[in-house]
Amino acid sequence: MTLTRHVQLKRLPEQTTPRHPRPKGPSPEVVQLVLERDQGCCLACSIELYGERAFNWSIHHRRGRDGRPDSNAPQNLVLLCGADNVTGCHGWAHQRASESRPAGYLLSRIASTDPLTVPILVANGSRWLYLTADGHHADNPPESP
Repeated sequence: MTLTRHVQLKRLPEQTTPRHPRPKGPSPEVVQLVLERDQGCCLACSIELYGERAFNWSIHHRRGRDGRPDSNAPQNLVLLCGADNVTGCHGWAHQRASESRPAGYLLSRIASTDPLTVPILVANGSRWLYLTADGHHADNPPESP
């Protein structure tokens, strides 16, 4: 004997706006700036990246996607190997915060840390750089206004 249970699911009213809209990613122009600045290589380990974004490599948000105006700006974005928050240097940045935070790969959303003022350790730990808003890098922090 087989028992069949019929359950009627309540249909929720459709929402016209999402409760917590997720900020969109960087524009194609900003992605191109980051690719050129980082010379198509993982900023952390320096390997040359190949294939497709989200399948072989990632654009990592140093301060996460928080909806602030600079969330998808070049100074907050770096190229990392690894397709997700688990693999490659992208996985390292998310899973090894005790190492990646002091190296400038993870910035606090709570403290609303400005990515322009925090250097990042690049090329296998051989050099500190400041990432700029115009898609370049500098050896020194920006001057205060």
